[in-house]
Amino acid sequence: MEISKIRKAFLDRKPIVLIDDKREMEADLIFPAELVNTYIINTMIENKGMLCVAMDEYVLFERGFFKLPSRNSETNFFVPVDHLDAGTGISASDRAKTIRALAKGENINAFRYPGHIHLLGSIGLNKRQGHTELSLEIMELCGFSRSAVIIEILDKHGNSHNIDFAKQRAKENGFPIVTRDQVIQEYTKNKQLVKVVSIASLPTKFGTFQIVSFENNYDFLEHTAIIYGDISKEPVPVRIHSECLTGDALGSLRCDCGSQLQNAMRYIKSQGRGIVLYLRQEGRGIGLHNKIKAYHLQDNGMDTVDANIALGFPEDMRDYGVAAQMLRALGVKKIILLSNNPDKLRQLKHYQIIVDETRNIFGEITPYNHFYLKTKMERMGHTFEEVLKK
Repeated sequence: MEISKIRKAFLDRKPIVLIDDKREMEADLIFPAELVNTYIINTMIENKGMLCVAMDEYVLFERGFFKLPSRNSETNFFVPVDHLDAGTGISASDRAKTIRALAKGENINAFRYPGHIHLLGSIGLNKRQGHTELSLEIMELCGFSRSAVIIEILDKHGNSHNIDFAKQRAKENGFPIVTRDQVIQEYTKNKQLVKVVSIASLPTKFGTFQIVSFENNYDFLEHTAIIYGDISKEPVPVRIHSECLTGDALGSLRCDCGSQLQNAMRYIKSQGRGIVLYLRQEGRGIGLHNKIKAYHLQDNGMDTVDANIALGFPEDMRDYGVAAQMLRALGVKKIILLSNNPDKLRQLKHYQIIVDETRNIFGEITPYNHFYLKTKMERMGHTFEEVLKK
């Protein structure tokens, strides 16, 4: 995601196409509300969707706007408005005038309602990752006020879920394409949402660590870190470990999680320093309840990847943006990654954590987890060749 390229497109009167291929499976045109004119309005409404202005919810409340009564839990609609000086409100020039007034910060007294400009309240990208929230982060990243004009792109049949059509439209018109994941990566790199709140001694059978708690406004989960020795000298050995109740606490042999965690702690002790980030991402992000459902499917012949997919989930839902945030909160930017999972390496690089080296940390191989680990190696690219080749 090239911020300078997107900003230039806006200044050249070109919207961007924002694609959400994870949550809504839709594409919207996005443009800064403060730059809107008649030409932009006409360009936007050619896409047939509902023209809206996205702003932060708290800002709308502060300016006197109010929510519509709603049974829609997904979209945060406020009362639609027209500016008092905007004629009937429906023409392209009237709508542009209303939108610019909203972007300038005029309050409810400057508008009549209901009108023709629909208002959407963003609750923050850390709480919801829809087009409303994504569009405001794009505006801020590009140096514009946090107000955006957005409209869904519908194909010739009126379908809003035709992402291929949206990509083709972008190509034909020279509109830059931005994806949901790209915006989230930039947001994670540019906003520090995690900070250290408490540190205490943690004696363990592997040595005395320090345990760290965080205030987490990234995903609001209670992740922790344990630290051994002096981590001021970089690169620091780091193990990112996803919570596994069955393996870590109950001694399950279906996976290698518990023994892998212990081996990581032993390794860090042997190196004299290092960090374990303990993330609350049970079951590769699907949660304990669904992990047990996946276990049941595996008992009946599925592998771990197909079981997740059968339950309606990706093979791995984990986001390591919070790990990058935790490392930055600890003052760490350059690490030696203790992992067999290439996705951790890929994601950390996106979030601007420098991975100087990757070292494998293996757990115990048992008859119960051999097929599970083989599946992760063959279908997810995890590096278990060294221990499974026998």
